[in-house]
Amino acid sequence: MSRIAKYAVVAVVALGMCVVAQAQAGPGPRRHMGAMGPGSFAFERIVGGFGGKVVTGAPFTGTVTSETVQTLSDGTKLDQKVNGTIARDSVGRTRTEMTFSHIGPLAASGEEAQIAFIRDPAAGKNYILNETRKTVLTIDRRAGSNEEGQWMGRGKDRGENANVQTTSLGSKTIDGLTVEGTQTTRTIPAGTIGNDKPIVITRVEWYSQDLQMVISSTHTDPRFGTTTYELTNINRSEPAQSMFTVPQDYTAARLRISMRPKVGEAPDSQ
Repeated sequence: MSRIAKYAVVAVVALGMCVVAQAQAGPGPRRHMGAMGPGSFAFERIVGGFGGKVVTGAPFTGTVTSETVQTLSDGTKLDQKVNGTIARDSVGRTRTEMTFSHIGPLAASGEEAQIAFIRDPAAGKNYILNETRKTVLTIDRRAGSNEEGQWMGRGKDRGENANVQTTSLGSKTIDGLTVEGTQTTRTIPAGTIGNDKPIVITRVEWYSQDLQMVISSTHTDPRFGTTTYELTNINRSEPAQSMFTVPQDYTAARLRISMRPKVGEAPDSQ
């Protein structure tokens, strides 16, 4: 994982959140699936929001839901769900807002955090707002690296050579939008990562050309479970411009990141 990617992850955790959002990505070749599990698949969508393509002239607001279901070997079922809202204006600014509780330090304190992520491509900045504490972390993308957003799911770096097949599922209507479906199946051959049988990973996505984004997706990996994503209650009206600005009474968040390695771990590369 690159140093910039680590900064992004630690920034999110430090603000007391674990965000799931839909990256504005179209059909075509995908990065490796399943190398880091459904949690990283969900996180990839918010990281994609930091560096995804800018879509103009297609404003909307909607409700986002992401759920990961995993069954352990003893039959225990883990079910994690996150709900929120997402908005985009005509100039391409985006805002994703979600409520989190029982995550990391929030679990011990019983605190619930309302977190908003704003991307302003014209200004070259992203903002992570803790609306509960009225703090904001500003990320200046102009000072970043082109590595940002490229690290998620680099399966080839983990030796997971795989065979990929993509199939068209045709079109259908979701929430009044015509969407095109694609199923991608990735097979990790037996013996590649110590597996005695092939591991089959699938991703089904329904893409709206009008909104230029995925409306619904299902990612299934037998190692980690199934993650579903849905965008619903879609309103094509222009959202309020105040949604994409930082309130004046918010204070700047301070983020201290230590990259010191653990005992026996090699130092992080620069």
